[in-house]
Amino acid sequence: MKYNEQNKPLVCMQTQSTCYKGTRTMSVKGVLWHSTGANNPNLKRYVQPSDDAADRAEMLSLLGVNGNKNDWNHITRQAGLNCWIGKLADGTVATVQTMPWNYRPWGCGSGSKGSCNNGWIQFEICEDGLSDASYFNKVYAEACEITAYLCKMYGIDPLGTADNNGVKVPAILCHADSHRLGLGSNHGDVLHWFPKFGKNMDTVRADVAALLKTAAAEQPGESGKTPAETQPAADPEKTIWDTLYAAIGNGYGAAGLMGNLYAESGLNPRNLQNNGNKALGLSDDEFTAALDNGAYAADTFIHDGYGYGLAQWTFHTRKQSFLQHMKAAGKSVGDLAAQLEFLLKEIRGYSAVWKALTTAKSVREASDAVLTGYEKPADQGAAVQEKRAAFGQTYFSKYAGAPVTPAATGFLYRVRKSWTDTRSQKGAFKILDNAKQCADANPGYSVYDADGNLTYPAETEAPAAETQAETQPAAPAVKVPFLVRVSISDLNIRKGPGTDCDKTDRYTGKGVFTIVEVQLGQGSTAGWGRLKSGAGWISLDYGKKLS
Repeated sequence: MKYNEQNKPLVCMQTQSTCYKGTRTMSVKGVLWHSTGANNPNLKRYVQPSDDAADRAEMLSLLGVNGNKNDWNHITRQAGLNCWIGKLADGTVATVQTMPWNYRPWGCGSGSKGSCNNGWIQFEICEDGLSDASYFNKVYAEACEITAYLCKMYGIDPLGTADNNGVKVPAILCHADSHRLGLGSNHGDVLHWFPKFGKNMDTVRADVAALLKTAAAEQPGESGKTPAETQPAADPEKTIWDTLYAAIGNGYGAAGLMGNLYAESGLNPRNLQNNGNKALGLSDDEFTAALDNGAYAADTFIHDGYGYGLAQWTFHTRKQSFLQHMKAAGKSVGDLAAQLEFLLKEIRGYSAVWKALTTAKSVREASDAVLTGYEKPADQGAAVQEKRAAFGQTYFSKYAGAPVTPAATGFLYRVRKSWTDTRSQKGAFKILDNAKQCADANPGYSVYDADGNLTYPAETEAPAAETQAETQPAAPAVKVPFLVRVSISDLNIRKGPGTDCDKTDRYTGKGVFTIVEVQLGQGSTAGWGRLKSGAGWISLDYGKKLS
């Protein structure tokens, strides 16, 4: 499959659109296809970044500029979709996500029996003159790919059905289908176009099913969901331990982190800081429900200063990233499994803390690293250190003393000669211990996490600064500024030019970016580029120079 957790579609959230501002979240049941009904295959006609988007310049470079300003983000239109398929400025056919997947679209209207807007993710395919077989084949294949990605994400059977207001509805259908079922307005798309090239919604469902079957065969045992998502967590404490241990691979580290989480939230993913409960007059569960249904606004949550969740996320940038992750996962903000996924992704960005967790020789060593380098409460004194380490020791004694069967994580550890040498990959594993065993059996191979960070074996100590200065080549002579296209969604932005520099806890996303300085540094063969925005440095190994 083209799209997965490591290669997500482009994102250009149309936050100024009427739909984005006025809709609500939904439980996803399926995917509904539209086409625009206009001879204009260019995405820029419909998709433009918001005026305050941090990556506005880069997205305009990628999409092209709509000079007429009649895109769906800057006019009042009682319609809105989750994503669009069409041509980028360079003619490439691509998918661009414009609303979170679990945001209810205003797409198919309603009929006598209700609306498929309730539960079906929807997208538009930009039409051309309806006679170009080459263009049709590209957008058809792209639409099948994004649908397969969404089916895997939400556990949808592409050949199955779902109930909507008492009507049996195909999990995958088009606007014309929704009208025929009494669940949409009277439109004929996409059946006025697809039969011209021998396709219909039956071929769509079969082709999506084939993509999912092929993906499953390539990664045996991969269901696309963590155990916590596929079955109820009868013992949340054990779920937390198993998930942390599987990711960290070190009992001391898992226990040290878990003790800190207990001190912060009592291991309750719906925990709201006590002064927040008092000020708002809401219990933890009431607050979580209000945030889920929009009664408590997302922007207010980001800036309210109250800690929330397992790690009591408080600072506005971390809460924003947390909220984006939970929405993209299509889960309640209080969902345990999704919070653990975010926690592990975030804490890997704290390189010194992550290293301590994976190499700690005692619970106290790991606990102190989390306390002072990740949680960073106002009081980090000796008494607090001892108390949190004691919590961690309790979990270590309870779980690490007995044989442990690591749970699978929601991401993959990859065994390669180097992160960039994808062809050398020996395997991809959800359990760190299994990945380590594979690396040990193949000399010269290492284990890398989902962000490309070396996880095993541990990096050797760097040579002394004087030696580095003697052996490090001079910075390459590159004419700046220039544009670079990033094709992965989670490229780390670092504070300096090298993997030895701290991460900023931010990612570029896919797009085109302006580089104003290039330096050589650890972890990149092509060098490191400084972003014009001032956000930091990115590895040019993951970018294609455009000019």
